[in-house]
Amino acid sequence: METALDIIFILVSAALLSICSVKMLHMYQLSSYRFKGVLSWLKTSHYDYLLRYFAYAFFASGFTVLFNLCFPQENIHYFSYLIYVFFGLVFVVVAFSKKAKVPLAITPRMRRLIMVDTILCIGLSVGGWGLSLTPMQECGYAVLPVLIPIAAALSYFITYPFERANARSFMRDAAEEIERLKADGLKVVGITGSYGKTTAKNILLAMLSTKYRVCATPKSFNTPLGICRTVNDVLADDDRIFLAEMGARRRGDIAELCSVARPDIALITGMGCQHYETFGSLQAIADTKYEIVEALGRGGYAVFNGADEGAKKLSERFNGDKAVTGGGANDYPSFTDVKCGENGTTFKVMADGSEIKITTPLLGRHIPALITACIAVALRLGVPACACARACEKLAPVEHRLEIIRSGDKTIIDDSYNSNPVGAEIALEVLSCFEGKKIAVTPGMVELGTEEAECNRNFGRQIAGVCDIALLVGRRGKTIAEGAIEGGMKRENIVIVKDLQEATKGLAKIKGKAVILFENDLPDNY
Repeated sequence: METALDIIFILVSAALLSICSVKMLHMYQLSSYRFKGVLSWLKTSHYDYLLRYFAYAFFASGFTVLFNLCFPQENIHYFSYLIYVFFGLVFVVVAFSKKAKVPLAITPRMRRLIMVDTILCIGLSVGGWGLSLTPMQECGYAVLPVLIPIAAALSYFITYPFERANARSFMRDAAEEIERLKADGLKVVGITGSYGKTTAKNILLAMLSTKYRVCATPKSFNTPLGICRTVNDVLADDDRIFLAEMGARRRGDIAELCSVARPDIALITGMGCQHYETFGSLQAIADTKYEIVEALGRGGYAVFNGADEGAKKLSERFNGDKAVTGGGANDYPSFTDVKCGENGTTFKVMADGSEIKITTPLLGRHIPALITACIAVALRLGVPACACARACEKLAPVEHRLEIIRSGDKTIIDDSYNSNPVGAEIALEVLSCFEGKKIAVTPGMVELGTEEAECNRNFGRQIAGVCDIALLVGRRGKTIAEGAIEGGMKRENIVIVKDLQEATKGLAKIKGKAVILFENDLPDNY
């Protein structure tokens, strides 16, 4: 009987510890499986989850000891195990009561991580059983929750060598497939930049599809495995153009992506302080973006968005075949006469030997520059500028990137995908084009390292120049509010809320015509 109980106790404990580990494992996924990212989350959350695990162990142990002191009779101590289970269930209910903004994706890698973590939790539970045979009794189980973060970290480090080797094999296969298709005439266009990558990719997809069969990385698939998945699952033998969006958080990231999809044409949309925290300096960001140009093979062509100072500086490094586009007198193709309104953007482009008027539903002063840069790529691939102009008329905004949603007398500008200083400024400019009460809802900007506080404070000043009301979400709200007050906004028009749900409740109280900008929506690891 005791043996059967012990086995049941071990299995229940292992299951409980495994479920309690899910939050930690989810953070590894949200941090792109980078251990430093998890440490950063723990630090920014003031070690909240570590304290929760400690509280679970503390209360379970305390009540277990108290129970055993009150009921010292033989075999009664087994009931104290239920205290450990009870507090475990409370922990699980509290942990999962709040819906995650980005749900846990049960990918093959996550399955392997969960499997190893579960094995370790079984080992911990066996250890708890061993301690329960000592005078500690069922306290042997109750102390185990404090080891959950260690089990999660061990799971990560145990699986990391395999995952890295598996990723390299996956990348090697994709690179070989790309080279095989390039031998048959496939052209690879690599797109990178601190902002505008996905929008530029979608613009190019529309332009180039007027002449070619084009494959593009879907959504924001801009990591090595994202590109590999596209190559293996989507890219077909009869595709003539492959558009590869390339993102980066650290030096060498773009070079790694180019080792999978070596570009024939490189497009740099802009260079700013996005991910400054992980890069460490603007120079590191610039060098990393330039890796796409360094990866160009013989006959390669580089296009730089000259309307962005960072991209224009990068163009000065390259002496090969290139186009520097923008609104300057020496830029070609170039754009002029920009008019932005709530229904879209119009401007003129000088390209292909003539001046062409372009009208697009896309919003923002960055749009003419991005379209002009994309026209330079299209011209290189033999698509005439007039065809590009027609394609622009039907462009739809990328989801959660200055996307307009109308509901009665309320207009929502959804720019919640992410945020950076340039993008936030553009979003506020778009907001200023609309009539009605102007409201900004934002948690601010992240991953800007030592620049983060000042960037958020400056963002507050910009909000004050455009908005009537600011709903600031989370712990960066105080910094943004300081900037807004400096910019002249009244304190009573600034509301700091705990989360987006509370902000939404506040918005429901606003009457009359209003335009609401949602700028950024941070996942749970921020």
